[in-house]
Amino acid sequence: MKQTCIVWGAGHYGHALMETLNGEDEYEILAYCDRDRQLVGKKVGGYDIISVETAIERCRMDENLVIIIGIFDYRIIEEIQKDIKARFPKHTRVVVGHSIQDRAENEMLRACARNRTFQWHVDVEKYFLEWMDNLMSEVEYWVKEVANVRGRRHVYNRNCRRNHMFTHPAIAQRIRGGETVLDIGCGLVSRFGDRLEDGRTVRLIPVDALAHFYNIMNGHIRDGLKENYSCRFGLFEFMGNIFECGFADYIIIDNALDHCIDPWKSLVECLYVLKDGGYMYLNHRRAEAVYEGWTGLHKWNIDCHKGDFIIWNKENAKNVTEELKNYADIKVTFDETVLDRERQNIGVSIRKKRDFSMADFFDIDKESVVLMQCMDKMMERWAADSKEFFSMLEQVEM
Repeated sequence: MKQTCIVWGAGHYGHALMETLNGEDEYEILAYCDRDRQLVGKKVGGYDIISVETAIERCRMDENLVIIIGIFDYRIIEEIQKDIKARFPKHTRVVVGHSIQDRAENEMLRACARNRTFQWHVDVEKYFLEWMDNLMSEVEYWVKEVANVRGRRHVYNRNCRRNHMFTHPAIAQRIRGGETVLDIGCGLVSRFGDRLEDGRTVRLIPVDALAHFYNIMNGHIRDGLKENYSCRFGLFEFMGNIFECGFADYIIIDNALDHCIDPWKSLVECLYVLKDGGYMYLNHRRAEAVYEGWTGLHKWNIDCHKGDFIIWNKENAKNVTEELKNYADIKVTFDETVLDRERQNIGVSIRKKRDFSMADFFDIDKESVVLMQCMDKMMERWAADSKEFFSMLEQVEM
């Protein structure tokens, strides 16, 4: 018999949780509740949105009623749990929606692994346009949550800005000083400095597709920044056009490959600019696109299966370990006992075995055509959205 529940939180995550709950045999949704008075009286997915006070009264009337917290942010979840403990009847049972979502997602990921077909037919133009459509949502995150002094990640950003030490655990064990390290997809500020504990230094180069936005943001932030710090522009998919073959001793990619237009091409490009015998280290939440509900730039999943490094989405899948076995040694770290999706993590170590030509993997002439098509779409979008351009038009007689 299903347990009747009220979902606390009528926002995006609470709404997304509805699909999971409706597919469960355990719960039946009675209503949503929310502290936002402007939402009360409206509906979400056909369910009424009631006030917190009404939810309290419903729980008094029905001792079996369950409150499911449909909020994504764990800090807010803790606040709500305290609120429920203080105001709701003592018998009220509370369940965090993440636990239900985690169970459903883990089962879904197991099913995906069982039924996966390995194929790779990426419509680059389509993915490029989607990437452009969601670019400003990513910029908004860095402005509001990281650069903003009241943002959830501002303390982390402040610590990154003040850190001068190179602390990557795997690389620090190997490094001797003077090596070139690319931090690709570094974010607003690389969390790594360029100094070693014994006084030696490394040549750290932060690289990101949003570099121009980051450099402007960093110019506005009052908190100090590392000396001579600047982020270099670079798209993952064209690293081989930015840096020469064998340029870097080490490459770091943290929670960034899943944002790519084409992560397989991106990975090969990064391997290309790595020195023979050099190392690339990746660290990502497992299946981030699934975890984030395929929103924003999260269109790909970094995953593993039977020890192999896998990249996949709804249409494509690539066994990277198998595809690169002649060019790189790949080791994957993943703790299968961790069921909490927030803490599931995929670590990948890639050691380049030999140099290669990009033509070994891709049709170079075709890639040039695709690049030109993407530039065409970008200029078309720029012209249509440029306030400066339309301001010019308004000032002249035509």
